[in-house]
Amino acid sequence: MGLPRSGTTYLMTLLNSHHGIYCSGEQFNPHAIVGIGEREEGYSEVLARDRAPLDFMQAFFERAEMRDGARDVARVGFKYMIGHNIRILQKLADYPDIDLIYLWRENRLAQISSLIKAARSSRWAQTKPDAHIHEKIAVDPRRISQRWHEFASFDHLFSSWFETLPQRRITLEYRALFAPGFGQQICDFLGLPADPQMKSPLIKQNPNAILERFENPGAIQHYFRQIGYGRWLEPEL
Repeated sequence: MGLPRSGTTYLMTLLNSHHGIYCSGEQFNPHAIVGIGEREEGYSEVLARDRAPLDFMQAFFERAEMRDGARDVARVGFKYMIGHNIRILQKLADYPDIDLIYLWRENRLAQISSLIKAARSSRWAQTKPDAHIHEKIAVDPRRISQRWHEFASFDHLFSSWFETLPQRRITLEYRALFAPGFGQQICDFLGLPADPQMKSPLIKQNPNAILERFENPGAIQHYFRQIGYGRWLEPEL
């Protein structure tokens, strides 16, 4: 669970690479049912899901557990973006057997710049390096300020609610996903042995040096230093 560009797709693909986990995509994306390697775009499928989202979720888990008789799947799950179907959140406490992982990103400048670039290009993830990684964005600091305050507000309110849930749960900041030993940490949380083959195929789509992402880095640098967030200008990882 998390907001866009907080590491949700990276974690989804990392988990799915574990031999004992099936972790799918955005089952409650408003536009389509997005799975691993599949996408249901039909209106009738989306309408049926949205008529009875809780039944759809239950059916997802039942199907996922039986998806591949040759694979010993001990854990199944999917990616839920904050802002998807509200009825899932409203009733989530009624499903105590669902373990929850919530991601957030402290560097909002990195998060929002990545979001703007991905939205403009419609490239939300990639597995091979190309020129897109080094494409710069022209953006006014005020636009970033508006979006990062929105995202920070969402995460602030969501995290307070998240802590009230009865499920086993873990909160992770974006950088933790890339720290040494993270694979072991997340496997321990899920009660699974570590898988040495566990690896996400995704690559980082933006320079780690934050100011290299912008056509006008001077304006970005001045604004964020002035408002007390100069730390966001430093390399994130």
